[in-house]
Amino acid sequence: MATSLISQHPSTSGLQIALHPLALLTVSDYITRHTLRQGRGPIVGALLGRQTGREISIEHAYEIMISPDLEVDTQWFETKLQLFKETHPSSDLIGWFTITFSPTFAPEDNHVEIHQALLPWNESPLLLLLNPSSISGGGKLPVAVYESIYEAPNADGDKNLVLRFVPLPFTIESGEAEMIGMDSVAKGASSATAATGEGKGKEPATSAATQSTTDLGPAHDELLSNLTAKKNAIQMLNSRIKLLLAYLQSPPEGGENNHQILREIKSLTHARLPLLRPARTEAFKIEKLAEEGDVDLVVLLGAVTRCIEDVRSVGRKSAGMSQVFTTGKKGLMSFGDEGLEYGPPPRRGPRGVGLFGF
Repeated sequence: MATSLISQHPSTSGLQIALHPLALLTVSDYITRHTLRQGRGPIVGALLGRQTGREISIEHAYEIMISPDLEVDTQWFETKLQLFKETHPSSDLIGWFTITFSPTFAPEDNHVEIHQALLPWNESPLLLLLNPSSISGGGKLPVAVYESIYEAPNADGDKNLVLRFVPLPFTIESGEAEMIGMDSVAKGASSATAATGEGKGKEPATSAATQSTTDLGPAHDELLSNLTAKKNAIQMLNSRIKLLLAYLQSPPEGGENNHQILREIKSLTHARLPLLRPARTEAFKIEKLAEEGDVDLVVLLGAVTRCIEDVRSVGRKSAGMSQVFTTGKKGLMSFGDEGLEYGPPPRRGPRGVGLFGF
């Protein structure tokens, strides 16, 4: 049973766990993407941080490629871990995370297999369980943290030790950069909530073009600002890469190469730029082509719709003019959205002014 995996003895290690919001956001983002994409296999990831004596801070997290048979892809895991260590030299593997739907946050039997598979990188990794279906009040996070110990299964003197989990208390600790990021996320969520709550009262009717250009709402403004910031960041990254490439292709003439700059370029290209590459290149290409096709299809449908509307307008006007000149009908002609409309014939003035002014 899953409840038997929790030790009946309290923790005696004295570990103090500090959980950072960045790690929680990464875990929740991975769970959301895995659910929306209908991914197969369990949701498992690694936790990175720092340990100073009995104080452990969980600062980063990333997903782990694992098969439905609970086999960890060791080559991919070691490559990813090495990249994170090069980017964050002071961080190390602290533990791993997964989800549970137990209201008591109790570890399960399959968690033991994954836990033992990660022992070569950490002899006593922590376990973080998140329950995405739990709704807890009072601001309590649906998260539980465990440490692993080995103890005898009973008090009969059995020397065969088994793996057990001991719950640990934890606190939320955030740095200055994380506080700024959390404030931005909170503002975006509040803007989206305010946008969904509008529109219940009566408002004056406006044209679609005016509404789409002038009344976007706070949620759209937030999205536009985020996309603009990402665009500027990508353009700046592209310009910096072109600058480095130009320096390497045409070094300074009449002088020796600056080895300090070359070492910095090498550390940048070998440590940080590989993080921008997707883990699954083929799947990324397929998803990228699908999104490009959807965007092109929407643009094409919009162009076809505008062309059809223009053709219908020209057809209505052409039919109306043709009917006037062929039948000689003296009605007042107007071209509205519903087609050709006729009104009562105009009154003749004292000088015999007709429909066309003579």
